[in-house]
Amino acid sequence: MMNTIQTQLYYADWLKDLKNLLAIPSVRDDALATIDAPYGPGPKAALDFMMAIAERDGFENIGTVGNRAGFIYVGPENDTQPIGVIVHVDVVPVNDLDQWQTDPFTPTVKTDNHLYARGADDMKSTVMLTYYAIKAIQDAKIPLKHQIRFIIGTDEESEWADMHQYFAEEGPLHYGFSPDGSANLSYGEKGISQLDLYFDSSNNADNPVQLLNFHSGTATNVLPGFATATVAGIEVDTLQPLYNHYLKTVNLSGNISAVDDFVKLNLQGVATHAARPETGKNAATYLAHFLNNFDFSSNATKFLQFIGQTLHEDPFGEKSGYGKAEPKLGKTSQNIGITDFVATKTGHINLNFRYSLAFNEPKTVKQILQDEPWLSKITRDPAGLTPHYVSQDNKLVTLLAQAYQSITGELPKQGINGGASFGRLMPNGVGFGIIPTSEPSLAHQANESFNLDNYDTGMHLLIAEILALADNL
Repeated sequence: MMNTIQTQLYYADWLKDLKNLLAIPSVRDDALATIDAPYGPGPKAALDFMMAIAERDGFENIGTVGNRAGFIYVGPENDTQPIGVIVHVDVVPVNDLDQWQTDPFTPTVKTDNHLYARGADDMKSTVMLTYYAIKAIQDAKIPLKHQIRFIIGTDEESEWADMHQYFAEEGPLHYGFSPDGSANLSYGEKGISQLDLYFDSSNNADNPVQLLNFHSGTATNVLPGFATATVAGIEVDTLQPLYNHYLKTVNLSGNISAVDDFVKLNLQGVATHAARPETGKNAATYLAHFLNNFDFSSNATKFLQFIGQTLHEDPFGEKSGYGKAEPKLGKTSQNIGITDFVATKTGHINLNFRYSLAFNEPKTVKQILQDEPWLSKITRDPAGLTPHYVSQDNKLVTLLAQAYQSITGELPKQGINGGASFGRLMPNGVGFGIIPTSEPSLAHQANESFNLDNYDTGMHLLIAEILALADNL
């Protein structure tokens, strides 16, 4: 039955709906949050759009939970073992606008047949593919043994509070997947630990060289691509040739300028997802690495040394000693997501760990405080996630792999993921996207895009995988 579905008949409508979804800047904005829009107007607008097209297309069992999540259910309503297919329509902020070749919220198809926009990779293209796969199943009137629960979140890039409320009101799910990211069947996902480090942003008043401010990053799950600092006591003519040489050496760009009696430095790194810090260049650590060449004092020195030496070019925490590895889930990754230093204020550093079973959060906090006694305190984010592991021989994993093979002719890559998908919300749940693993991920990066050539295979994969779970679990 699945092979008779003509997926190309849906392409034009899919692309039109996708472009409209991508045009919504669904970035969480707590400053504009209301009861009707708990994560701000953007995520709520994206959710409203998805529910509107579901109503347009005749889905009957639809609804929302607390203005935080939406759902579309198809199949038997009295099913005791529904299958979850969970996606999200929120996106990360755009902090590197100058690196974008197109406006991030003006979806643009270029000559390479890629659709460029924030969220094109993570994960609105696949959200719309999943929607149309379920629509195609419904249009074909394919009978389902189990109910499919298509769940649309709006807070995946932040705290997952949307899903907490959904499950509290709609009940747990034991089986399912999130089609987020690449076609790597992730039967294990690392834990996530968020640590916020605080300290006094101080300079010795008698020291001629002063760090006035230093800032990088706005999201904990993004390796920042931009950093800026303002210093006093060093002439711009002295800094300029040294900075130019440094930028050339590390193959990065930036600029320097005199502002009154101060000097301002900007550095452009390479942003990437916090789950893959080894694929980017953290602007904060590179700028701090350069500034370590000058005679700062007090906690300004300690801050720059910690960021620019201890944590610099150490994506797996091997140099710092904070990363722990073991055979099942592999290495722990370490990302510095946010840094803030304003002289005489309270400084802040956010560390984001994607950790293996060997990592111990309380012990890591204790170790950092012992190593860096200038820090005043460390707080732990209670919304952190523990590791999730279902094993390679789980029936759900086997069914998904076989469905993938039925479409592509080969088994998918399988393994451990440093990212966090909504698949981990189910005891027998995995992350399994449709983007070929041969294509580099552009999630959270400038010029994020989706290869439109992946449409047809993606539709067939999602239809096959959804039916395999609905009919055989």
